[in-house]
Amino acid sequence: MVPEIREETVSTTFISYATAGSSFIKRTLHPSRLVRDRDGIPINRLWSEERILNEAAALKFISKRTTIPVPRLISYGKSDDGTMYLEVERILGIELNLVGDQCRMPKARAHTDHGPCDSCRGIAKGNAERFIENEVLPQLSLLRSDTTGLDGFVLPPPWVLEYDKRTHWATKTSAPREYVFCHGDLMDHNIMVHPETLHVLSIFDWEHAGFFPQAFQTWALEREEYFRLFTNKERLQELVTLLEP
Repeated sequence: MVPEIREETVSTTFISYATAGSSFIKRTLHPSRLVRDRDGIPINRLWSEERILNEAAALKFISKRTTIPVPRLISYGKSDDGTMYLEVERILGIELNLVGDQCRMPKARAHTDHGPCDSCRGIAKGNAERFIENEVLPQLSLLRSDTTGLDGFVLPPPWVLEYDKRTHWATKTSAPREYVFCHGDLMDHNIMVHPETLHVLSIFDWEHAGFFPQAFQTWALEREEYFRLFTNKERLQELVTLLEP
């Protein structure tokens, strides 16, 4: 059953995000809502449908094979209007990248009475770093495959896609099970923390997930560190070479 959207929260160039009761819904934009080029043709990103399907497959895989907290998958598929959607359990928390916008502590223990709070940001970041190092990465390292991607589809991290504009990434196989499962975009904007304890509640947005060479197991919680992933051309070429069949 396609979920009823009651409140659209965010709409980007290619995707809308909405809530419906206790659900959170990611949906591809209908062609009528896409930006158009000079000839009036809608501009869409590559693998729009496959991204939804890949994230659904990743959520099912991770929830079954690990204890890493991820949103519970409720439903996914194609709506009557042709758009693809992914419906997951709504996580009531704060995205890690937004924690420092204000103090999250009770008034009696507040670090500041107004404005941004570096202390809360630091606490949440420290909690997330420990969680990734002690819980997430060790479990992902145990998930191995002899074929890149997930279920025959390969979607490298966004920094690789920005560097190499090819329209298809072939799977690659190896004799040993050398490829490790990666989130593909494990950054502060994809981590939800508890609004009071600032501990990690959930890791979300798994559309780039799949099996990749160990060098792809990258994560960053600082903006500058994240942006460097897009600009280190030598490193990017090394990653592309590792994916070549």
